[in-house]
Amino acid sequence: MKRYLLIAGVLGLFTVSSCKRSEVAEPKITNLDDIVVPEGFTWENSREVTFSIGISDTRFQDAIHRIAIYDGDPSAGGAMIAGGAASLVSSFNVKVSLASVINTVYVVKAAPDGSEVIEKVELNGNNVSLSIGAQNITRTLVASNVLPRLMSSGSQSAVSSSQDCSTGCTTTITTSTHINSNNDNEVVCITGSNITVSLNINGGTVRICGSNVLVSDANLNNTSKLIIAPSASVTFNNLSINGSSSSFENYGTVTVNGSFSPGGIASNNGTLTVKNDFNLNSGSTFTNNGILNIAMSMNVNTSNVSLNTGKIITGGDFKLNGGSRFINNCSLWIKNQFHNNSEMKNYGLIKVDNETVINGGSVTALYNGAMLKTVNMMMNGMVTGSGATSLIKVSARTVINGGAGATGAIQYCDQNGIETNYGSFSNGAAQGCSLYIPVTACNSEGNGVAPVKDSDGDGAADAIDAYPDDALRAFNNYYPSNSASAASTLAFEDRWPLKGDYDLNDIIISYRYNIITNAQNNVVQVSATYNLHATGGTYQNGFGVEFPLNRSDIGTLTGGTLEAGQTKAVVILFNNSRNEQNSWNTRPEEALAAVKTYTVNFNVQSRPPLSSFGLGSYNPFIWHSNLGRGYETHLAGKTPTSLANAALFGTGDDRTGSGKYYVTEKGHPWAVDVPQSSFNYPIEGVDISRAYPNFVKWAGSGGVSYTDWFSNTAQGYRDNSLLFLK
Repeated sequence: MKRYLLIAGVLGLFTVSSCKRSEVAEPKITNLDDIVVPEGFTWENSREVTFSIGISDTRFQDAIHRIAIYDGDPSAGGAMIAGGAASLVSSFNVKVSLASVINTVYVVKAAPDGSEVIEKVELNGNNVSLSIGAQNITRTLVASNVLPRLMSSGSQSAVSSSQDCSTGCTTTITTSTHINSNNDNEVVCITGSNITVSLNINGGTVRICGSNVLVSDANLNNTSKLIIAPSASVTFNNLSINGSSSSFENYGTVTVNGSFSPGGIASNNGTLTVKNDFNLNSGSTFTNNGILNIAMSMNVNTSNVSLNTGKIITGGDFKLNGGSRFINNCSLWIKNQFHNNSEMKNYGLIKVDNETVINGGSVTALYNGAMLKTVNMMMNGMVTGSGATSLIKVSARTVINGGAGATGAIQYCDQNGIETNYGSFSNGAAQGCSLYIPVTACNSEGNGVAPVKDSDGDGAADAIDAYPDDALRAFNNYYPSNSASAASTLAFEDRWPLKGDYDLNDIIISYRYNIITNAQNNVVQVSATYNLHATGGTYQNGFGVEFPLNRSDIGTLTGGTLEAGQTKAVVILFNNSRNEQNSWNTRPEEALAAVKTYTVNFNVQSRPPLSSFGLGSYNPFIWHSNLGRGYETHLAGKTPTSLANAALFGTGDDRTGSGKYYVTEKGHPWAVDVPQSSFNYPIEGVDISRAYPNFVKWAGSGGVSYTDWFSNTAQGYRDNSLLFLK
């Protein structure tokens, strides 16, 4: 949407801003006649965004991948808008009308095996171009009852306001010094760089925000808290954190020259390097969301609870001792031996360069395509698999002792055969090496060859094909989205070429489209649902939609009529609105007429590319049959059909001409398209600007301010007494 300044006559009325509310006093405006809208404003509550999404994932050579665009995070309920095919040589291109209030979209790439990569895209313009590779953003969640203490600590989110040294500091250190603290209320902030300090903290908080800080000695006890800010780089010669109430939180870059044995609650959200052993004390809690490099061994001791959602690398052993629990959601690389004496739950990759020992009484569980890769395996206990099949892969020797083995959704792969087996495989667990596990950001190993099944032979694998048994159809594209409640609403004034009373309720009809494409992103079918909510006028209005197709392009049509005498494809839903509803649904004192639904489907024989067909409202219009078929009323800026009476242009209040269509002399429209399925329109005879005071502010700004004028998000946005709310 283009942005224009107000003309001189109304320049002082509004502040053009992206904010909902002006920072200066706004005069009271009683109706639309009080303003002249900026030249070129088309009264759209959406703007057209062009997407070009390519891929750089070479795992499947030139096979088709599916691209899907969502109006929000799909893992948090975001709805799909558009979807189609992309390959190494061909991008997915689509032109979408997006509501002006949508400023962020999510793009998901699905490979032929169904594995997905997601990208968040901020809409800073009307063109989006990107290429997506093979790395996967992992979104594994841990059940709340698995780590109750870990989850309640909220270490990553709770400290977000205290990860820097700009606020809340009681003491600020800028030079080399020794720091003592015994006061729980003290907050010591170290902001100096290239300095040396020592810490003896028995209470309170220490925040380190400087770079190249050397801590020669650090002892933290009791309720002390140590926070390393994202901007900080710190080296500890010695770091001792004791006590169940102490805590350590790293968001920056930390090196510990010796061993590190944190007690209490510890978390790494940045990069942590330990040049000796990393020992998690009994009763402590540890979370790794970043990168943890350990030169020697990692020992998880009794009653410790740990969660890894990042990457951990140990140069020595990894020992999980009795009573402890470890959940691996991403990558754990052990360069020597892995000993499990307690509880390990793996949702990602565990890679062991020497031997894995599963001892009796321990819990080793793999979930949903997880992987345990090791050189040697010694099994004295059971391994279980849940959800999608997971893989244990052994490159050298396997010894399975009595009472041990695998059960559930596990494939066990010993590449040269199991050498010693006194155990069992049960409940679906089986030997084999064929399981496909994709390479992701958390699993650098992967396994097997991606299975690509294409039942209908259209080039889109079944895993990404919405119609796997139909070679003519492959992908769905929705307007406004695939949410069951999503729709956009058209509000018409039916007195054209006269202005009328501007209640914009003479035809209220919501709509939703599914544009179905084939594996080449060509449009093959249009499915539409329309809901007639109100017919607030005495005119016998008809309603139709002109699509960006020639009339001859339309194949089988159901639910509507393909109008004769048209050059373009015009689908008519009804010719007389008074026959559709027995009440107007605009006068609260009258009985309510039921909403009437129309379902339209037609095949598209010419198969135009989706990039040119687009996703939007297309060209809806009404006409009043009492006066004649030529009395068409369209959205502002939309062109008339072949049956419109061009002699009417420029008569009455209409000023169609010079490239402008269906606007008055002051630039006012006869229809608006509101991106809501439940738009509350004005009651009979009420100017829409009275019911929605921000409507004129939005128009006066050229669509820049108050883009949510139709909502009820704040006081003063609408006058409910003037709206039809049944």
